[in-house]
Amino acid sequence: MCGTVRYEVIGKSFAVVHCRYSSCRRHTEAPVGSPEGLKKDQVGFTAGERRIYASSAGVGRAFYGECGTPLTWEGDGGELGPLVELHISTFDDPSAFVPQLHLPHDERLPWFEVADTLPRYHEWDDRDPYRYGPDATIEDTDCNGSMTSPGHRLHHEARMSRDVEFRTRSVKKIEHSSEY
Repeated sequence: MCGTVRYEVIGKSFAVVHCRYSSCRRHTEAPVGSPEGLKKDQVGFTAGERRIYASSAGVGRAFYGECGTPLTWEGDGGELGPLVELHISTFDDPSAFVPQLHLPHDERLPWFEVADTLPRYHEWDDRDPYRYGPDATIEDTDCNGSMTSPGHRLHHEARMSRDVEFRTRSVKKIEHSSEY
């Protein structure tokens, strides 16, 4: 976030993905993370000191200790060897790194889907995707039509709840305007 930690990458990545693992979501504090996968020897950190949290056996998650920005997933990539996955949100131009797939799509949050036609995989080593594109159809997500899917019902209920919470926050904001 603050730009203190800098790095450079040599060569091409093996993938840019929409990561749905719950651990990735927790690390990035987002419904989906989007890392670029690289071999460890392709990445060089050139400025700033990152901290690495050992999130599980053989896996480290780097962040910058001053501003808290999540930076990497680092661990054993099996046949690929040691890997570093850089969160594309930390890149100078993240729009240049387009995700190629979703995995593991089964771990997605039920109220969040990306409207693209990318392949969805159950797991990293799946040979073939089990689907392309999201679950919902246009009819399922039309807020003016009937709520036909469970996902849309959850979306609608969350939206109504959020509207109530927003109105409550708005009142508090007016009452305590000096805090905002």
